[in-house]
Amino acid sequence: MGVYAHRFIEILGKDNKWHALPLWSKFNEGIYSQPDLIAGDLKLTKHSCFLSRTSSGFYSTGSLYSDEDISHSMAPGELSEEAQQYVEGWEYPVRWEGFSLVELEAYADKCREKIYSELAEAFHDNNLRLIVGMLASAQGKEKPEDSEEYYHTPRYIFNEYLESYQIVVDELNTILFLVDEFSDTFDFSKVRVVYFCA
Repeated sequence: MGVYAHRFIEILGKDNKWHALPLWSKFNEGIYSQPDLIAGDLKLTKHSCFLSRTSSGFYSTGSLYSDEDISHSMAPGELSEEAQQYVEGWEYPVRWEGFSLVELEAYADKCREKIYSELAEAFHDNNLRLIVGMLASAQGKEKPEDSEEYYHTPRYIFNEYLESYQIVVDELNTILFLVDEFSDTFDFSKVRVVYFCA
């Protein structure tokens, strides 16, 4: 059985209340329900949640770039009505977490800077070891043995950090795209993500 992050993008409305960003899809005629919106021949169904597996990636607490860096607990009263209604009838308590879009952007920048820093250090260490080896060879000495300290090559750093960074950037870009397409807000301080894992 998989574990999923139930995520809502919420927008602070003009009424100073949080509202889940609606996502629309074509109404499926084969189901026993009514469309949420009919405009001429167009029939649409409204959604306010999108899902993601949390076995790995941004919402996994075991991830290199853990959501714990920016997430904070949310009380049920702080959530949009749509988010509160989504968990009505669940048999176990739900612990909500959230972060603003501004916090997510800053976090993505922090992750990028971490990669730059780790790569610079790896290149420095690698180059230093090459220089020491060449100097020893020029003097007719054997290359000194590396100390017990483990050196990370630039390729190792690239492979180790880039995928995790890409997951953060993908999540940021998904949210930015949805906010841009389905809302009229340009103030990212009025956009947040709330989620729980189940």
